[in-house]
Amino acid sequence: MSTFRLYLIISLLLFALILTSYDMTAALTDEPGKEASIYSPIIRVEAEQGFILIAADSGILWVKATPEAQPHLTKLPVGGLIDLVIEFQGKPKPPLIKSWKLASGDSSCNVFDGKVCVPEASKKTSP
Repeated sequence: MSTFRLYLIISLLLFALILTSYDMTAALTDEPGKEASIYSPIIRVEAEQGFILIAADSGILWVKATPEAQPHLTKLPVGGLIDLVIEFQGKPKPPLIKSWKLASGDSSCNVFDGKVCVPEASKKTSP
């Protein structure tokens, strides 16, 4: 009887592991051309290679900068919160950054519209 229980417990754990890993890969693997918005802390910036590492819903994710975005990656602060719009390219290619808005952290490029950094709107003060 104890061998049966051990076999049952191992089987259930393996089944749970398979389901969990399937969910994680399905969440990060979407069809090419699909856009998603991710609000995440910036974990790492690899400006020379054109990548940033962020935290997605089910794990961490490397996203690739477009040629227009790559020169501005050096301006992103590690640890800052960023709202990214990305476009999936399908496996094994990483998602592409379409635009971003920096929610926290100091940067000279708080908003990137897909082509250039957009200057912050000048704050109006009341008289």
